[in-house]
Amino acid sequence: MSILSVMNWTTSHLTRPKLKSESPQIRPNPIQLQTENGFSIVRRCDLDEQSSINGTEHCFVVRDPYGYELDITVDISEASIGEVISRSRGRITLASTYWINCAERHLADYLSETDDYPPDGRITVDYLTPDDLDLARRWSTEVSPELVTIPKKFKATPISADGDGSKPKSQPIKVVTENGYSIVRVCEVDQSISDTPDGCHFRVEDPDGAQRDITVRFADELLRRIQSGRRRGALAFASKFWPVMGEKFLADYLWREDRMPPTDEFIIDQLSGDDLLLGEHWLDTQEAH
Repeated sequence: MSILSVMNWTTSHLTRPKLKSESPQIRPNPIQLQTENGFSIVRRCDLDEQSSINGTEHCFVVRDPYGYELDITVDISEASIGEVISRSRGRITLASTYWINCAERHLADYLSETDDYPPDGRITVDYLTPDDLDLARRWSTEVSPELVTIPKKFKATPISADGDGSKPKSQPIKVVTENGYSIVRVCEVDQSISDTPDGCHFRVEDPDGAQRDITVRFADELLRRIQSGRRRGALAFASKFWPVMGEKFLADYLWREDRMPPTDEFIIDQLSGDDLLLGEHWLDTQEAH
């Protein structure tokens, strides 16, 4: 993960829009994020009051280590939007500031990894990192929940059949670790698969392209501990909590160990205090109605 430091933006941008000269107010210097390899990132909305902070497409002014500046646009794919909205259980809307934070993080990672600008001045966030998902789960509500509606076009859909002339569907969401492992929920590829605490099914691909199916299970004692702390009744076996936690811990293992689990079964026998608290208060969408 890139180390980002906060600095002041000290020189003028070549294409920066002119501010109204008659305004008596002094505009504060915008916050700058700097990557380890010397790229500086400023949000366009911090330079131009007419640039919106809302939505899922955001523009940034980027300066390379040699002082050359370029406007870079980052947009979030529809599948990623649907997944974030779903996993936040409606707390994150299309107007949320979550998206500009997510776009900024992915841009910083791109610049750190490639040490260059994107060739066409644009990148698309079409995968989610464990940090993206963890942030989505913990993001505070910015609007009243009863006002939240999820546009149908942003709901993630399973992968489409090949060459049958049907309307193409979104690819399954990939969670990508910092060391290059990708994780896909098998249920998003095969709708006959369901995830429960007895088995959450994931397809893992290593940086060399080798794939394995890994089943994540929750130990019986941990399951009893989660359920005993519930005040809303037992957490359903079909709850999204299980694959969310399974995915998180599998991703953490792949990052820490830098290898696949030794067997095709991965057991979770303990959770952090925060994760236990999340399980005790978890409320799936269908339970709210």
